Amino acid sequence: MPANILVTGGAGYIGSHTLVELIAAGFDVVVLDNLSNASPESLRRVEAITGRRVPFIEGDIRDADLLGRLLERSRFDAVIHFAGLKAVGESVAQPLEYYENNVAGTTTLLRMLGTAGVRRMVFSSSATVYGDPEQVPIVESARTGATNPYGRTKLMVEEILNDLARAQSHWAVGILRYFNPVGA
Repeated sequence: MPANILVTGGAGYIGSHTLVELIAAGFDVVVLDNLSNASPESLRRVEAITGRRVPFIEGDIRDADLLGRLLERSRFDAVIHFAGLKAVGESVAQPLEYYENNVAGTTTLLRMLGTAGVRRMVFSSSATVYGDPEQVPIVESARTGATNPYGRTKLMVEEILNDLARAQSHWAVGILRYFNPVGA
């Protein structure tokens, strides 16, 4: 039986490309996205590429009631978490929106996942957590020190996930720090 994966922010650029690969690998997927940085068109394209329907729930990771209903009616084996605001300049102008969405939204998601017994997550972080690097190329163990609210939200979520995994060993967490993802 294939694993069932919840993909938050799955209608976005990185999320939709990941959906294609997950489906090709035989996983079942469900997308949760508030469409603030995406369009349903990306999901139609995923369906055209894969030949499979992509179940989609329009909603926000900050909505605990919605998450509760979703997690009650669907059994997920893991979550890939792409949902979040993502523009560095915008984060400087609107820091509270970034902290509310990216950090508070993730803590709501984690709380609801824990209640539902879903404790496997891959988090989409960013190389912005390194700030101004001391050397290039940057190695994974390089010092972190984000220089903008967007990067700080990604670093804060990484720290929350690390604390959670240390405190509760039944959580399995992977963190991806990419630079500039590009496709075809």
